[in-house]
Amino acid sequence: MANHFEAVGMAVGGREQFAELVVALVTAGEVRRVSARISDHTWTDPSGARLVAQTDGGGIELAMPCLAGSCAAVPVRNVRMTDAETATLELLDGHGEPICPLAVELEDRSVLSARGGRLESGALTLAALAEQIDVHADEDAYYAAQQDGRAKFAADFLIPSGLFPPGRTSDGWTPAARAMFAGRVLQAQTKTNTRTGGAFHHLKVRTIAAIELDVAVSGGGFDHPPASGSIVSGTFFMTGRLGL
Repeated sequence: MANHFEAVGMAVGGREQFAELVVALVTAGEVRRVSARISDHTWTDPSGARLVAQTDGGGIELAMPCLAGSCAAVPVRNVRMTDAETATLELLDGHGEPICPLAVELEDRSVLSARGGRLESGALTLAALAEQIDVHADEDAYYAAQQDGRAKFAADFLIPSGLFPPGRTSDGWTPAARAMFAGRVLQAQTKTNTRTGGAFHHLKVRTIAAIELDVAVSGGGFDHPPASGSIVSGTFFMTGRLGL
């Protein structure tokens, strides 16, 4: 399973180097004061790799890697912070009809939390960091890979797996910003994180209900970016921004 930071070219050698990198990026990022103690720091590389960190009284509390996406925002409703990191919401289609629920980590979560942790409706720009990903040349190859006697998944499915507690008990459990999905690759290119020199693949993918989202894949995931028209499927860390 790929590290979320690796997905945007931020792989480093060890814990100390990682801490140094995070501090450097937070220091270089744009600052937005949310309250007397809380500030957001956003660093964005020309490659699109992004780090969003929250500081409390000057100390780094949370740091989230993500991808500065350019896909059209998706209508959402019933946005709720479930803890300091994760929000749940409902994705809507262009007619305002529900598609499915989803858990995400928001770039602007500290702003939402400061406003009460709730938003009745809005628009979400989605991006995903691949944890595990498979590539199929086309839909025929995708369906052929599922010849194992089990139920087949559509080539544009999305399962909000982070909303399902593991095991039989949910004691102490909270949703995780994770989903399984498949979709068609519309565009793909290899990018280089200019801060670290790490390579990653940036895909634009169309999935359930024609939703388009940006996907980052570690450069070690495969040698070349998938061709346009291929089908990708896997497990992903889900992020987004509401533009608050």
